[in-house]
Amino acid sequence: MKTILLIEDIPHVAQWIYQALNLAFKKSQITVASTLKEGHKALDEQTYDLALIDIGLPDGSGIDLLNRLAKEQPDCLKVMSTIFDDDQHVFSALRKGAKGYILKDQSKQELSQMLCGISKGHYPISPAIANKLLHFFQPTPKDNQLTNRETEVLTLVAKGFSVPKVAQLLSIKPNTCYGYVKDIYRKLNINSRSEAALAATQLGLISPAND
Repeated sequence: MKTILLIEDIPHVAQWIYQALNLAFKKSQITVASTLKEGHKALDEQTYDLALIDIGLPDGSGIDLLNRLAKEQPDCLKVMSTIFDDDQHVFSALRKGAKGYILKDQSKQELSQMLCGISKGHYPISPAIANKLLHFFQPTPKDNQLTNRETEVLTLVAKGFSVPKVAQLLSIKPNTCYGYVKDIYRKLNINSRSEAALAATQLGLISPAND
């Protein structure tokens, strides 16, 4: 990696990520930006081999840079560096071309080791995100098949509707709907709405989390 773009708005975080990059790529030229605007300006001026991008920037989301990088610098390896580990941010970034996803709760040494793996063809992905991806792509056991009505309920719950609203939409009693939700959670071995959304995505009932 000869040229690297680091986009991070918090100075002390930018400093330790910069140090980690220096450990991993000793002879690289590193450009640092702290806002989305500065990131766009950096892309105007140069091409990069690696872009390490924060998501929560003062003037927007770092994910917005991924489309431009995909079009203008397709050979640039795009890696998100963030505190966000929820499905919406993770899958939005991956759909838009991010090849790595690093959480900032890692040490400088751990980050350096992950970045060093790039030269060996390994994409840097934090363990918690790797587990999330494994869970996402894990097939749903056949003995967890839902009935047609349960599938309808799961789809609506995963889309964010409350149980009473789901009952209204399906013309059933709220207590009946709560019973369906309980059965769905038991069959799919889940315990929350976020897990329900993930299960619905696995089953192809809804698209991955919207941007």
